[in-house]
Amino acid sequence: MIRQIIQSIKLHLHRKEKFYGLFISQLGFVPKNKGLYQLALLHRSASRVSASGVVQNYERLEFLGDAVLGAVIAELLYKFFPNKDEGFLTRVRSKVVSRESLNDLAVQLGLDKAVIARSDISRNKHVYGDVFEAFVGAIFLDQGFAGTKRFIEKFIFPNFFDIKDLVTIDTNYKSRLIEWGQKHKIEVVLHTEEHRSRRNKFSCAVLIEKKQRSCEYGASKKEAEQKAARVAIELLAKEADENAGI
Repeated sequence: MIRQIIQSIKLHLHRKEKFYGLFISQLGFVPKNKGLYQLALLHRSASRVSASGVVQNYERLEFLGDAVLGAVIAELLYKFFPNKDEGFLTRVRSKVVSRESLNDLAVQLGLDKAVIARSDISRNKHVYGDVFEAFVGAIFLDQGFAGTKRFIEKFIFPNFFDIKDLVTIDTNYKSRLIEWGQKHKIEVVLHTEEHRSRRNKFSCAVLIEKKQRSCEYGASKKEAEQKAARVAIELLAKEADENAGI
């Protein structure tokens, strides 16, 4: 159905009659300002200039859509995971609105085929995620926050994000450790080396304020880093508990 929305907008780009949104009403809204949706698909290379001399493309809508999308996703996660802490919610939201995630989502929606550009943007795949954010910005200006939230909650979130997969994000020990260091302004360094003579040929040492707190081996760099970060987190948690009891 979402592809039909994009196709409807694409068709309208070449028409001067009323908005060619044959399936939009099925989503609970009909676009009021068709120009916003046209603008959301306009790449910088195809920018147009308004009568007042302002250069127009999707970038301003992208800025707006980024903020709106983040707010909507934050609220949805807050309600969906009532027992999870702020750190977990932050990690999941970061995953959902990451550039890689939004790029994949935009391609699934067909936005990669709908972008209007006068240059080759096929290698700049981040453009597609930018356009999706611009599209969200257009909906926000056209339908308000409630309409945008309904669109994301009803058609985007349940159809393109696996909740079980999102929950497993909490096992990304490396990201958790780095975020902990950033939050507390403590230097955290993961030093990884390759050892060709070993079966588990990668090692990773976690240094916290230049002091080694763990060192683990793995068959891959990622595995070694995750194992070392997990041990370091467990050690830090144990120390925190002991200090709390003093």
